Amino acid sequence: MENNNEKTIQSLMEEPEQVKEIINDPSKGIDFYKKLPLKQKQYLLYAAAAGLIGYSIYLGKKGA
Repeated sequence: MENNNEKTIQSLMEEPEQVKEIINDPSKGIDFYKKLPLKQKQYLLYAAAAGLIGYSIYLGKKGA
């Protein structure tokens, strides 16, 4: 069984109530992020950057 104190991105998938708590109280999301291992923090930052780039391309094409 997985250690409940260990915070990973996978734990969000396995326990959806954590996502609900983070949506209701964003400070819990910051706490969750701070407890992630460095490699998973990097994955989240890369995913956010890719999302922002994709969104900016979408907005650029929509405005043309």
